[in-house]
Amino acid sequence: MRLRSTRGVRKRYVEEPIVFDDDDDEETITVPEDKSKDDDFEAEPDGAQAEDDDDKEEDGELMSEDEEVSGSAKVPQPQEDPSQSKRQRNTGAGMIQSRKGFHDIPHYPLETRIVTRVYAGPLRRYARYSALRDAMYGPEYERIKVIWDLEIRWSEFPVLPPRFPPEDQQGVIPSPWLPRGFERGQEKRALAWYDDFQVSAPEIQQSRVLSPDDGRRFVPQAEGDIITLVGPWNRQKEVRLSQGGSVSVSPTGLPVNHPDAPNKTPNGWMLDTGGIPLAVSWAPLSRQDIQVLAVATVPFSDQQPAGGDGPREDATDKTAGCVQLWEFIPGERRQGQLPSPSAQLPRLLSVKCFNWGRPKRLQFCPVALDSSGLYGLLALLTDDGTARVIDTKVVENEDTPLYEWIETPVVALVLAEDYNVTVTCLTWVNMNRIALGHSDGSITLWSIYPRQLLQRVGAHTTYVIDICSAYPSNPYLVASIPVGGCATLTDLSQPSSEMTYFPVPAISFQPNLLCWNEPMQGFMALYPSSTPNTTIAFLHHRYFCQARSITTGPNTLTCVSAGATHPFILVGCADGSVFGCNALQKLFKQKGEPLRKLKVFEHEYRPTDSFKQPNAAGMSGLRGAARILQGFLPEENDDPRTEKRKEMDRKKREAKKKKKKAGKRKSRAGDEAETEDREAELDEKLASRVVIHEPLTRLTTIQWNPNVQFSCWAACAMASGLIKVMDLGVE
Repeated sequence: MRLRSTRGVRKRYVEEPIVFDDDDDEETITVPEDKSKDDDFEAEPDGAQAEDDDDKEEDGELMSEDEEVSGSAKVPQPQEDPSQSKRQRNTGAGMIQSRKGFHDIPHYPLETRIVTRVYAGPLRRYARYSALRDAMYGPEYERIKVIWDLEIRWSEFPVLPPRFPPEDQQGVIPSPWLPRGFERGQEKRALAWYDDFQVSAPEIQQSRVLSPDDGRRFVPQAEGDIITLVGPWNRQKEVRLSQGGSVSVSPTGLPVNHPDAPNKTPNGWMLDTGGIPLAVSWAPLSRQDIQVLAVATVPFSDQQPAGGDGPREDATDKTAGCVQLWEFIPGERRQGQLPSPSAQLPRLLSVKCFNWGRPKRLQFCPVALDSSGLYGLLALLTDDGTARVIDTKVVENEDTPLYEWIETPVVALVLAEDYNVTVTCLTWVNMNRIALGHSDGSITLWSIYPRQLLQRVGAHTTYVIDICSAYPSNPYLVASIPVGGCATLTDLSQPSSEMTYFPVPAISFQPNLLCWNEPMQGFMALYPSSTPNTTIAFLHHRYFCQARSITTGPNTLTCVSAGATHPFILVGCADGSVFGCNALQKLFKQKGEPLRKLKVFEHEYRPTDSFKQPNAAGMSGLRGAARILQGFLPEENDDPRTEKRKEMDRKKREAKKKKKKAGKRKSRAGDEAETEDREAELDEKLASRVVIHEPLTRLTTIQWNPNVQFSCWAACAMASGLIKVMDLGVE
């Protein structure tokens, strides 16, 4: 048997025009006579070498098969008859071997690096700025102009959003990708749908009011207070918070009523929930007098490390759960600015109690329903593997929180026919549609009223850990991430044909790392990689299989959130740090343009057993201490590995200059010391990724406020039980 001398037709990286023949249906297929030897078994000429495909590309064109053979003369090829030649067609990225005849079946896959691991679409990795903008948002001029205007609108804000209303030229705005009046139309349809739902099934959700003593039994109880060190790093003050306690903080982090606070202007709040807040969600309200935040907490004993000294609850004690609703009052609105927080402390409105297990995920319906007397419809996922939807009615002014026992929800969604298939994550598609991820890797689309399973798509083969809908502009585009596999984007309007994925399999254990960025029309997620990384990537919904890095954290990432009315993102890490940056500016970065990110604050927690103080009586009634540092300067928004590579390249260039210049030895000695300090700083950044921190130091979840007038408010939940609500708008 002779050796193979060809690798087939290589994939072209330059897009070729697709030519449609009008007479394709009438054209007959001609099978050529094979009188020559089979090319697949031709002997390879001496001196031939198999070179890499990337080395054979020159200016987007591939060399022919004859040019690849080195050490021998070119073999003349017979010329085709022009009358018999056909117009060239786009063979696509999947065709990697030529077909000699009609009955020949090409091998699949012949080259796995090309077919399964490399994106071969029209958007190139090296495309930047105008080429990237036109490919992602074009070719229509109107769409290109929208993203161009958005980039100019926030070009002067590199790290945090502006505190300006939509009327301002640099203010936050509703989605420019939606028709005018879209939100108002959604609210009207939601109101009509909910009224019809109430008429048809008025008593579908059964609940009753509990006494405060009975209701507190369902709320996770902390073992003691928490001491918090707040304020500037050189003059921090001690604040002691008990469960349910809160404090209004100033821009420097000190309490507003503290005598040492230089600025008495309220800038946010800090409260203690008494448990680990696993999920938070802002209620979409059209009213401007209050803002409501739903919090799902679990006791600290549920996540006690194995072998710990603390008390642990039995499995039978984990059936009780609750969801807390907190109310925040804004302050007076200044001229030309968005509403800011007030000095009035937040209030616990109500507690929804149930016996379905601990709550793990929750999310408000994105359409406002306060015209119907509701804060909104709240979807929550509990330990029993069932997703439920409950309505959260408006609570009148009361001195004490309203404890409500939910006997039956509005609807319960689960695949009851399948054995041991549970719900693992959820996302709203619109006011009456919700998408769920399941433990078998499938994705389902449900109608809430009437309750009906509409679709089921087998997107993955393992546990779906996170799911997110592209509401409001593309609600039926659903991105999902499995525990092991590829991040996938599914179009639920055409699930059998419209599906794409990022071609690098990864392992993901952390939820809350997938969100939709409405101004940028893409998803923010942990960079899909086969190796551990700490980078947040942007995946455009039209080019989901090509990720663009946005920002890199110093430690393991735990949560990310993107604004609904601005492109700024917040990233939480396991070391307790929170970073913010302008993702749109990073996406369209020009060469040499300096970009910045800002560490908003840093949280550190220590339990009482780590204090090591001889007087244990002084520690009675405390569960631990936390320190919150803020006031950091902006830093370069780049990957430390990239920074180190640039530093090494700069060092090489300096070494070449030293050979040309013999003098100035003193200045060169100073430059060498500066270079060594810079390299040591970069090595320290890289080493921080593997540092292990206290488990309760981490950020569990972050959420920007979706309401336009309060879109600069962000809620950051820490595993120590603290939640910090901040107004991050800048002037």
